[in-house]
Amino acid sequence: MKSKIAFMLFILGLAVAAPYFIKGPDGKPLMSSDSEPELLSTEQTRQTYYKWQDSKGVWHFGDEVPEGVVAQAVGVDTAANVIQSVKVAAREETTEKKRQQEPEANAPGLPMTVNPADIPKLLDDAKGVQALVDQHKKDIDQAR
Repeated sequence: MKSKIAFMLFILGLAVAAPYFIKGPDGKPLMSSDSEPELLSTEQTRQTYYKWQDSKGVWHFGDEVPEGVVAQAVGVDTAANVIQSVKVAAREETTEKKRQQEPEANAPGLPMTVNPADIPKLLDDAKGVQALVDQHKKDIDQAR
């Protein structure tokens, strides 16, 4: 059974890889990974924009510079990922936050939906329900 599965996986791998090696009518492989150059940075993916600051200190951005304004030219490659990574907090800071979030010693260990003072009443109510169910069962057995 294992050999059949291994053989089928081998055949599947060959079927996936074959188009990369089999020549088509034009003499080139049927499939190739030529799509990569489209993703690379080229002159067409590079753009320039201008930024300038007004008299109030507000920054403005645009494709064209207004008259009488000193602007800085900024080049951007639109094919590049310009998002900065998120900085991971140091391990010591996370342990300190955990210490701050720990519950107080006098608080109960687990959050409860029932007040602990009401638990004896709940137990009495449960015993009453059990007695009622037992009585119904007894009545049904007598009716047979």
